[in-house]
Amino acid sequence: MKKTVIMYDPPEGWRYGFPKPIPDDVWDDKTIMKWIVSEGYPQEEIDALGELFHGRYWEQVIEE
Repeated sequence: MKKTVIMYDPPEGWRYGFPKPIPDDVWDDKTIMKWIVSEGYPQEEIDALGELFHGRYWEQVIEE
């Protein structure tokens, strides 16, 4: 079965296993930041970039 998801890739996300599909219960910037940290992205990277922290989003079709 195919499903369309929103993918997210933080800066240098490849180091931490990104890009990854955003879970359905993650819906705003604050929740996304908590989610990426829970997925292994270092809080220190987010803090270091501050307001310059920007990730990439895109839709992707995946097989379930």
